[in-house]
Amino acid sequence: MSSTRLAILSPASRGPMSLPASMGQLVADVESHQELWGCWLQSWNLPVTVSEIAPFLDELARQALHQEREVIWAPMSSASSAVRLVLHGAAQPEALRRTLTTLHLQSLMPGRVLHCQGDDLALVLHGPSGPLGASNHRLIEALEGVFLDVAVTPLWGKGHFRLLLADMDSTLIGIECIDEMADHLGLRRQVAAITERSMAGELDFQTSLRERVRLLAGTPASIIDTIIRERLRLSPGARELVAAAKAQGLEVGVVSGGFTQFTRHLQEALDLDYAFANTLEIIDGQITGQVLGDIVDATAKADLLDLLAISLGTDASHCIAIGDGANDLPMIRKAGVGIAYHAKAVVRAQADFQIRYGGLDTASTYLGWDNA
Repeated sequence: MSSTRLAILSPASRGPMSLPASMGQLVADVESHQELWGCWLQSWNLPVTVSEIAPFLDELARQALHQEREVIWAPMSSASSAVRLVLHGAAQPEALRRTLTTLHLQSLMPGRVLHCQGDDLALVLHGPSGPLGASNHRLIEALEGVFLDVAVTPLWGKGHFRLLLADMDSTLIGIECIDEMADHLGLRRQVAAITERSMAGELDFQTSLRERVRLLAGTPASIIDTIIRERLRLSPGARELVAAAKAQGLEVGVVSGGFTQFTRHLQEALDLDYAFANTLEIIDGQITGQVLGDIVDATAKADLLDLLAISLGTDASHCIAIGDGANDLPMIRKAGVGIAYHAKAVVRAQADFQIRYGGLDTASTYLGWDNA
């Protein structure tokens, strides 16, 4: 059965807008009638086609124009689906207006409010079924210059996800460990140049790692404890994200192209279920400049996600991967949900969702864990 979804966005100071009595009689479902982010958002489901009420809609739009309100509408069919809109950041009326206008161009209409607390807002959207990637990229373009994270996501049910895997350097923690070791030794420029080329996808990861580690040859292994004690800090929201994932019944792990000495510390600090990384060779208390065993590179990260999923009796589609660099891309693409965290452009372009401004706990908002 065809219907029309109608929404009105008004400045909070003006309050909600009344529908003409003749239209009010058609309302089948009042989905939202709420003040949020400095606006009144009203949305309705009308069991008629747009053509049947076109004169009313046109008149409503004319009235709204003089009152600084926005009226949007779109036809809906029985094939329409529901998804979630998430906004996370400084609550701004302009951001909400831009978001809903951009979505309207894709026939996605606001419905009920799922969650609105402080700077977090989640709404149900109704519209055509299909991939959400284009909607997300258009939203990010529309909100350029606004310090706000945004995503349109499916409405996943509780228990859908079984595993969360995250990168370590510049993801779960705010540093690149090998860069900090190099800085401590006065070698930061040499190592950072190799790291940057690797993270941008310009240099084979295994080659770049071996080159960087060779620069550390002869260094006392005690430098590792020094970096952990003096420089290693969790990224904002890391602890909250891990706690939220565990509360949802997920197992959580770190998978890193860095070193086991750091991931073991992180595993203990965050009570992680898994920790995978490379092992620095240490002989007589000194780093030899060699890496032991197979290197955890981009392919290995994706393979580990697969193996862990199988061990949990599921597959990659029920897993979440978070990272920031090119060596995280295969894992991010393989996971059911791949999230780019303050990431390089090549990663942002291919991830399902992006966190550009907020902390890692933004992922909890995207996944619906704050209003489950």
